[in-house]
Amino acid sequence: MPYKDFFLGVAVISAVFIAVAINSFIGVLGAVFVPVPILYYYSKLSRLHGFLAFILSLVITTIILRVLDLQNGVVYFFLVGSLGLILSEILRRNYSIEKTVIYSAGIFLALGSIVLLYLSLISGKAPWGMIESRVAAMVQENIDLYSRTGVSTQYIEIIKENSGQITRVLTGLLPSFILVGTAFFTWLNILAGKWLFSNRGMWYPDFGDLSCWKILDKVIWLVVIAGALVLIPSEAFRILGLNMMIVLLFIYTLQGLAIISFFFKKKNVPPVFRVVGYFLIFAQQFLIFIVAGLGLIDTWADFRKRKKSPD
Repeated sequence: MPYKDFFLGVAVISAVFIAVAINSFIGVLGAVFVPVPILYYYSKLSRLHGFLAFILSLVITTIILRVLDLQNGVVYFFLVGSLGLILSEILRRNYSIEKTVIYSAGIFLALGSIVLLYLSLISGKAPWGMIESRVAAMVQENIDLYSRTGVSTQYIEIIKENSGQITRVLTGLLPSFILVGTAFFTWLNILAGKWLFSNRGMWYPDFGDLSCWKILDKVIWLVVIAGALVLIPSEAFRILGLNMMIVLLFIYTLQGLAIISFFFKKKNVPPVFRVVGYFLIFAQQFLIFIVAGLGLIDTWADFRKRKKSPD
């Protein structure tokens, strides 16, 4: 075993865990890429030593957080960090980008369900009841936040009166939020891993030019079906339609991002301006909807002229 790489991996992974735990800014942004160092060292070392480095990092993190009298987030770090192990195993099989995201996100969701079941057994509450309680707490936290930021009392009272309905709707939409969040989380780590492995001269699957990625045109019919379900005067059908719509709009957002990436490359936009452009897209919510609309319209407009007529 390369002891130097092993202990360096343990140090790096532990440092990432601790930084995310003690710094709120890093905790919000850096937590997204927690799996990347685990993916790197699990791929660089053998499977056994990579897994041992991950477990040893969790033990060290737990001890340090207890010494610092901070909240122990070992379950969180185990769950999030496990995506690095999952990605490494899936990437070795050299699947397409679609299969890589779907398989990795699916296994990660299955593991998350097991962790949720474990937590529910410890707390003595049903899994769905735990989720609904957490959503209700988040709604209440937002009401308190609005109160402190000077929002009008009348508006806050309206939210309080409808807090039960808001909680019920958000809980119903949670499946699509979880699917989209997991897929996006996985996609970001795949891109970050590609950048890291390329800089280190290590093998990484060649997914081709992702700026040319496009979803099948037939998927547009699912958008039509989702829209029809939303119009049915039944809460169950509306929730189902909204869940479908959220997932589909996320997929078309990825297609819109691919279109933007295509034109960035075509116009040779400097990397700095590309980073600024992507940052503005994710920082401004209305731009996200524009990007999703761009991906949706591409079904007919074919902005990248990928549909070439035969000779």
